[in-house]
Amino acid sequence: MAFLTESSFRQLVAMSEIKNIEKIDSQFFVENIFDNALLFYFFNQYDLKKLFRERAILSNNVHYLPTYREVPERKDDLSYILELKGKVKYHYKADCSAMKRGFKNFFMPEPVVRLQKSDEVKHKIIVDDIRNWFKINNYTTERYEKGDINDRILTNSFNSIFPDKYGIDSIFISASNHANSQFQWLITKTTDNVTLKESFDYTGFLNVIEDLIKRRNRLCDGKTLQKLSKYDYLLTKDDRFISNLILERIRLGTLQEVSENFIENYTMLKLKKFWGDHRDLKNKAYTEISNYFKWTYNLKEKEFDKLYLENFNLEGCSVCRR
Repeated sequence: MAFLTESSFRQLVAMSEIKNIEKIDSQFFVENIFDNALLFYFFNQYDLKKLFRERAILSNNVHYLPTYREVPERKDDLSYILELKGKVKYHYKADCSAMKRGFKNFFMPEPVVRLQKSDEVKHKIIVDDIRNWFKINNYTTERYEKGDINDRILTNSFNSIFPDKYGIDSIFISASNHANSQFQWLITKTTDNVTLKESFDYTGFLNVIEDLIKRRNRLCDGKTLQKLSKYDYLLTKDDRFISNLILERIRLGTLQEVSENFIENYTMLKLKKFWGDHRDLKNKAYTEISNYFKWTYNLKEKEFDKLYLENFNLEGCSVCRR
């Protein structure tokens, strides 16, 4: 049998699919995900299917358990300085020391990340150059944690080379000397096998859910915003793309409650503010339900079938295999 960290479980959920579920309605949500119909309206189909996969995998629901499919090797999305390599790991022992190593890396600066959408070729060239720059200068997470290098040193060094070399923006340097006012280069995440405490406050959980429902009801005032809340994934898209897509959905009848001049009257600025607020509430609700699943089905001690995990391209940890 095998064990997963919080991170590897999330990636298993992301990689899996349940082919015989095309659309999740409110009745299916109440019967198979969570018994509160009001929560259904927080989520679009992508979110709903992801939540359902979480519960199906954790509960070993044989009727809906995701089955084998061809899963590619983990792809480096170029968002970090240190290249992401290899497959997602599972562990042979629940107390494997590697489960607590954590994830450490450096963020790729925002002026570089923005290029990924506008100029993929240039973006890849700059990413490779920055990664090589880190290697040449021996900029490591260990040196950062010891204080040999810090955010200000890395930012000043970056700004002295890459903006002029590639015609990109500099990283903003605050006039404040406060550390939190600077661009934060290092990212660290724990990979303990579950982030939940030993006990779970179920009453507190229900109170949080009730509060989130009330806050969403106040935010989504009327059928128009109720419908548009499902499109909060458009928050980061270009204004023209948003306008064209919303207009197309209106004319197709998917958004009958929305008038064609809605964005013009409501303004794109207010719409994006609404989507940002809604996404915050949705993410909080998703996290609460996900944590409830992990507590209910005891992810901390759950044993997974190794062959099942390997079918999704996970591989055994070399530390606890010995």
